[in-house]
Amino acid sequence: MAGNSPTSPEPIRVLHVVGAMDRAGTETMIMNLYRSFDRERYQFDFLVHEERACDYDGEIERLGGRLYRLPRFNGMNARSYQRAVRALLAEHSEWAIVHGHIGSSAALYLREARRLGRKTVAHSHAQHFPLSAGEVAFRVVSYPTRFIADEFLACSQTAGLDRFGKSVVTGSHFRVLKNGIAVERYACDEAAHREAKHRLGLGAGPIIGHVGRLTEVKNHDFLLEVFGLLLQREPGARLVLVGRGEREDELRSLVAGRGLADAVVFYGVTDDVASVLKGLDGFVFPSHREGLPVALVEAQASGVPCLMSTGVSPEALISPSAVRLPLGEGAARWAETLCGLLAAGNRRGEGAVRVRETGFDIEESSRWLMGFYDDLLGRPAPHYSDASY
Repeated sequence: MAGNSPTSPEPIRVLHVVGAMDRAGTETMIMNLYRSFDRERYQFDFLVHEERACDYDGEIERLGGRLYRLPRFNGMNARSYQRAVRALLAEHSEWAIVHGHIGSSAALYLREARRLGRKTVAHSHAQHFPLSAGEVAFRVVSYPTRFIADEFLACSQTAGLDRFGKSVVTGSHFRVLKNGIAVERYACDEAAHREAKHRLGLGAGPIIGHVGRLTEVKNHDFLLEVFGLLLQREPGARLVLVGRGEREDELRSLVAGRGLADAVVFYGVTDDVASVLKGLDGFVFPSHREGLPVALVEAQASGVPCLMSTGVSPEALISPSAVRLPLGEGAARWAETLCGLLAAGNRRGEGAVRVRETGFDIEESSRWLMGFYDDLLGRPAPHYSDASY
């Protein structure tokens, strides 16, 4: 619901703490929830850590949300960051719940929220990345969060374990909130697939896709190696990379150096990922480590055969046409498996049904989260289901 009637009470406002509201997995999941929420009962505001205007800022404001900006936490500015958070929270007593999606500074902003009597939620969206100096630092600064937040959510059991530890995940304050999508938007039959593929204009050969930030953890180097081997068997194949990120220039150089420039499309960011997914013949997701990517749920809803790494949570396996494979099997084994998925064909008519049956429908996810908020605030709401899934 987009607004309030004149006699309706003001909605309860929830502050979501994020990095920047660009088109990426976590942010898309939040927006899916926001669009589906009963905004006469709950309204979202956002604490972001980016001065520039981001992809979803305009839509947030149209939906009645407000954006507040602070400098990014970098470890060295802990005191000034904490003071800024304290001042912002003190100024906005209307925020009954602070729902944190950034792990690095969660111990600071959630502690300040609790001091002011707000309910606090820590939300894990990803598994740990490969160990590096930065990852070690993240684990150190995020560790206290497990002793601070009132409640804990994660996109998967594995993401919860990696971020919060076994004692939290096996306790009574942890829940899995599935990354729901608007399933009908991605539903696709064979005729719709042919039409979408024609619109892409990339020929009759197999079109392989990937949706995600052009960043190290997504492992695009390996993806290009796999695609290069596929191209030797299928000269008409094309690879579509949807997304943007700090590695774009580097990846463009890598594509050119491998002689793949005519076969790889840097599609950029789009607000109509569904149309791209419907035109694909295969989807490859070789990330080093992930939680439960929204893009994989969307691809399977469209009936696209999916090949993903075991760095992705096993809960991401929804469709019979999806396979998890260790990166250690090597590019040749991945290319062979991808060829097998392409030869087996798609299951277009089953994708949306399977995604809905496994609980990834955004309507179900949003109802559950509203009930979760109601319980957290001790607020009766008999028209919402309080069942977990």
